Amino acid sequence: GKPNFEHLLQKFGEAVVPVANCDVKEYNSNPKEQLPFKEFVEYWREYIRNGHRSSRGCLYLKDWHLSRSGLIPKAPALGIAFPEEDVYTTPVYFSSDWLNEYWDAVAVDDFRFVYMGPKG
Repeated sequence: GKPNFEHLLQKFGEAVVPVANCDVKEYNSNPKEQLPFKEFVEYWREYIRNGHRSSRGCLYLKDWHLSRSGLIPKAPALGIAFPEEDVYTTPVYFSSDWLNEYWDAVAVDDFRFVYMGPKG
């Protein structure tokens, strides 16, 4: 299956998101760039239409703080957060979310990330 691209674009199209190029390695990691979410979705659709190939390589949305609650001082490079969207629930088996409990208490950061992208 595929995500509901139209719904995602309607909700988050103007967000700026971190996107990794999985075909490139730098210091044992994939370099990331900031892209508008709508541009990433268009890339993804084109990637599917082209038989899961692109001249841009395989891009993957990685480490997006979609639900960040505005605890971080204004930092445009981190993208737009959507704390009003109920997108994150800790799974029951991890209900003691001690890492986020700490970071929420000190109002510095969070460890709730979104990852998405095409197969490949």
